[in-house]
Amino acid sequence: MLTVGASQRRKGSSGEREFCKLLAEHGFGQPKRLLGQARDGGGDIPTPPVLWEVKRRKRLAVYGFMQQCVDALPNRKEGDCSIPAVAMRADGEEWLVVMRARDALPILNTLTERGDTQ
Repeated sequence: MLTVGASQRRKGSSGEREFCKLLAEHGFGQPKRLLGQARDGGGDIPTPPVLWEVKRRKRLAVYGFMQQCVDALPNRKEGDCSIPAVAMRADGEEWLVVMRARDALPILNTLTERGDTQ
């Protein structure tokens, strides 16, 4: 089992609280962190149907990928593309999609309100 120092636990807890606030600002009620989830192996914040695993690190390479997508949006000549999304897959792993929270949360909230969660 990976041991985490006190400063990393504080940073993680702070990130989870920050993301709970962001979720609340986007209409997800008052989400609560799952305390003890690191020990129990659960996710960080449940907002059914989504279980969020919150990561806060000094550097994440995905920001460069997202910036590349954002920079490409004004160059689109066809279609109405206004939301950047990054699809990525490591060798032997499944595909992941990364979006900015300000773009993804309204979409998820709309789906949740309509009951389109499957």
